[in-house]
Order: sequence, then structure tokens, then C-alpha cells
Amino acid sequence: MKKISCIVFLLSLLFSTLNAQEIRDVSSEVKEGKVLVSYKLVGKSYQSFNISLYVSRDNGQTFEGPMKEVNGAIGSEITTGKHSIIWDAQKEMPFVSETMIFDVRYEIIQDKPKKSFFLMYVGNPTTYFGIRAGMLGRVGFYVELRGNLMALNSGKYSYKDSIIEYNKPDYFTFTGTNGYAALSAIAGVTYQPVKNFFLYLGAGYGKEEYLMQIAEYNYEGDVKTGSSYVIYDSYANTGVEVDLGIMFRIKKIIMSAGATTINFNTYGWTAGVGISL
Repeated sequence: MKKISCIVFLLSLLFSTLNAQEIRDVSSEVKEGKVLVSYKLVGKSYQSFNISLYVSRDNGQTFEGPMKEVNGAIGSEITTGKHSIIWDAQKEMPFVSETMIFDVRYEIIQDKPKKSFFLMYVGNPTTYFGIRAGMLGRVGFYVELRGNLMALNSGKYSYKDSIIEYNKPDYFTFTGTNGYAALSAIAGVTYQPVKNFFLYLGAGYGKEEYLMQIAEYNYEGDVKTGSSYVIYDSYANTGVEVDLGIMFRIKKIIMSAGATTINFNTYGWTAGVGISL
């Protein structure tokens, strides 16, 4: 095999200041009879580019290309970051020793994030059944519904200042069935600052009421007449719920972590996992 000895200069002719795309930090070396061209592609994280390699042997007066005997980070669907191109110079343009100028060119083939539908399970210890669905993109949207097994229950009586407001001429006993009746219904927006990373913010209705079940009895005959729930007022919050957090996508898997508050009185967290289509 002929010995390759070359001085490599690299250009980026398609530099665009307005759109902040460019090829920089380029270097080159000869390895095992092939030319390794390294470069850094700067642009927006959600953009993708078509990369091609051109060669000049007359000090940049004319360029030949694009080169065909190449592999590595070249062709379509190249994203921002540090990359390398391997050119089999002896196979495509045999030479012994000469000065060559390389021109790494790019073309934007995707300038906006792709929109994709997503569906995920989301919940926390209080609202452990939940679903979040929406559309991802540069700016997207979502709807979210969370609850638990007691979500639709409500309190008929109130427990406040150690007194139960029980206004019936009968009596009751606690059954020991206690828990939160919790429900969240939220709609919001998503924003994609970088590739595969999303922020979300939403608002809607939230309910967290701690309920204590009672069995009601009639004094006459000591007969059970039914059962009801008592709201523990110190642990009851209903009103505007605000939901915010982050989502991260790995291929088609999407995960989330966030915080939630009702009336800025109670605070909690949420976590989720799902798919992006």
C-alpha cells in the first residue's frame, strides 16, 4: 500500500450566524491508511443534519465530492456533538503525498422537534392510580387524572377541634376504615428545551380529604341504619392544584418526576413511566 502523507485543512463554508449552526474544533490524522476527520457540529439539540465531505487538491480553488468511500458520522440524521468521519482515500483518490483541503458541509434536514404522542402511568402514595397523556414537541400539551380507591367518597360529617358535628338523634361507632379520598384532574403544557428532555406545568382541581368511616345505629332496637364518612378538617384540602416537573425520553421510554400542591397548602411528588410514539 502506498504511504499516505497529507496536510489536512478543514473548512466550514456554510456557517450561519443567525441560526448558530457551524462546524468547529476540527482535526485530522492518518490511521491505518485512512484519513480520520474529527469535527464538532454546533446547533440546536433537536436539529438533525446531512453531513458530506468534499476534497480540494488545488489549494481550495475547486472541490471534488461528496466523497463516497466514507463511514462514521456522515450522511443523514446526524445530530449536534463531536463526531468523526473515516475516509478511505487510497480507494477513492489514490495519492502519495500532497496537500489537501477538506470541506465538511452540512444541510439542515430537521429544524423543529418531532411531535409525538405519549401515554404514561403516573402516581404517588396518595393518588396511586393515574394516567397522563398528551403531545410532545417544542411546545406540547397534556392531561392528567389521578386518584385512589376512595377518590369518589365524601364526608357527611365534620371532625373539627376534637368535636364531631353529628346532628342526628342516634349514635355511631368508628369502623377503623380510614384514609384519604384523593383526586386530581389537571391540564397543562410541555416544553422541550433540549433533545429528549421536557418540562411540564399544569393546573386543575385537586382533592385530599382524610375520611374516617362510622357505622350509624338507631337507639331503638340498637339497629344499624347505615355508614358514613367523617372529614378530618385538619387534613382536608380541596381546590386548585398545580403540577410541575420534568420528563426524560430514552428511545420510546419516557419517565417523569415532579411536584404538586393544592392551594399551596399541601405539597407532594409524582413519578411516572410510559411510552412515546
